[in-house]
Amino acid sequence: MIVFLLGGAGSGKTFIAKKMEKYIKDSFVIDGDELRAETKNDSLTTSGRGANIHLGYSRARKLSDLGFTVFVAMQAPLKEIRDLYKQEHDMEVLIQNLGDNPKDDKGYNKDFNPDYTCIDMTYTLQTFSEEDFYSKVFKKVLVPARFQGFHKGHKVVLEIAKRISPNITIGLRVDNEDIIDLDKNINLLESRGYNVIKTPEIDEDWTSFANLFDIYVQGNPMVIERFSESKCKLEFVPRFGDVSGTDIRKSISEDKDVEHQIDDDVKELIKSSI
Repeated sequence: MIVFLLGGAGSGKTFIAKKMEKYIKDSFVIDGDELRAETKNDSLTTSGRGANIHLGYSRARKLSDLGFTVFVAMQAPLKEIRDLYKQEHDMEVLIQNLGDNPKDDKGYNKDFNPDYTCIDMTYTLQTFSEEDFYSKVFKKVLVPARFQGFHKGHKVVLEIAKRISPNITIGLRVDNEDIIDLDKNINLLESRGYNVIKTPEIDEDWTSFANLFDIYVQGNPMVIERFSESKCKLEFVPRFGDVSGTDIRKSISEDKDVEHQIDDDVKELIKSSI
């Protein structure tokens, strides 16, 4: 996803972007001043600003499509150009500096009249902390699944989730047919850098659990049904290819080659569990 940080000169866009780049894994910053230095485009005319916005936002879109969380720190006053690049799960955040701004004293924001209508959120520089910004800007995404053999199909689903928000939680569904121990599965997924929790049992309250999140990523009709009464919104994902956890486990039990579908440590975990 892309977080478009908007605001006048000295508002704190670049400061926040650089802080969040260090805070979030697989994130990237595109800074308007750095772009101008690269292209030697110093024009503040409509065409000059437009060229800079197009360049910055097109680069951000490509990086986001590759799975990065991208922070774009640019004034970007031309809404009609911004609208060309913004997609459903992106966020436009207007940064306000309510303290002393030396760039105001130098006249950088004189006669600056951007079109900042329909902005998703306004955030004040003086209240910034990484944790506060993260919790307010990024949607809470849940990926509920059994993950009985973490394979490339699971990775695709998690990549889709990451395009919605980096704030992802894996909800491990426990089933009587599971072969991998819950604690071992949690350790495996946490070693990949994911936040992992256990979902409720079948006969427990799924609605209250789901309401802790904003979006859940799922394609299993049975799981979708359990979330039907919640406020949590569905991001539907179809099954990809012919990857099957059941088939992978069967192949491992028969000593067949599955290296193209799972990592070595997952294979060993399944072997030891069968």
